[in-house]
Amino acid sequence: MTHIPPAKSRCAHRKYGLSCADYDRLHEHAGGACQICGRHELDTRYGLVVDHDAKVGNWAVRGLLCNDCNSALPCGSAPGWALDYLQNPWWRRELAARGITNHEAVEEPPIGTRILADGRLGFKRTKKGWEHTAAYFALPRSWQDLNRRFGPHNIRIVG
Repeated sequence: MTHIPPAKSRCAHRKYGLSCADYDRLHEHAGGACQICGRHELDTRYGLVVDHDAKVGNWAVRGLLCNDCNSALPCGSAPGWALDYLQNPWWRRELAARGITNHEAVEEPPIGTRILADGRLGFKRTKKGWEHTAAYFALPRSWQDLNRRFGPHNIRIVG
């Protein structure tokens, strides 16, 4: 089932770096049900929400959960009732499918390199750090910050 984007706003899944096609694949993988308790999205009060690993970054989507299971997951621990789900997050399978086995091992490109992050934001590496190619973003970012924010799968070297 393909989701229908909202008419006057962005899709909520964009916050996690998911394209509409990515979200549809995630939804299909979940079977339209919470990936912990198995309740179908139509049987929940708020539908399914995108769950991510905040320690890794917003882009590290683990799966789709009902609001009850998402709210019950304690930050930083793995309760027994959710262990299977937490040990096999969706983002690891997606990176492996793209040939990336360790999200932290991506080497920082040399000074002068230009990248596109999330398919649309341009950055250039200078001595100060990674500077946005648009003049209105004044502060340079670190390579770790870019990887945490966008994920290694959403950063592409363009020059």
